[in-house]
Amino acid sequence: MFGNILRPLMSLQLVATRAMAAAAANESGVINQARFLTKTHRSAYRRWRKTAEGYKHGKQGRKHGNAGFGNRILKKRTGIAYSTSDQTRRLKKMMPFL
Repeated sequence: MFGNILRPLMSLQLVATRAMAAAAANESGVINQARFLTKTHRSAYRRWRKTAEGYKHGKQGRKHGNAGFGNRILKKRTGIAYSTSDQTRRLKKMMPFL
């Protein structure tokens, strides 16, 4: 019967209790803030290497399943590929510490 009448007072008491608990846990009154960590792209670190002009990586398509391909095709899939200007811009954002 009196539960509906006392409900606003109980919610105020709960808010005050939480505020006092937070103040007791942190005497300085400063709210703890999380650090903003720079997210890096770990697979990009594994695939790309930094050069003086940009980035380089091994060409794709030569790891397995090459039976039936001629030497001309397999030779094209061997070697080093360099990043384009768009790739370089994205890689700088993904790998800021490289």
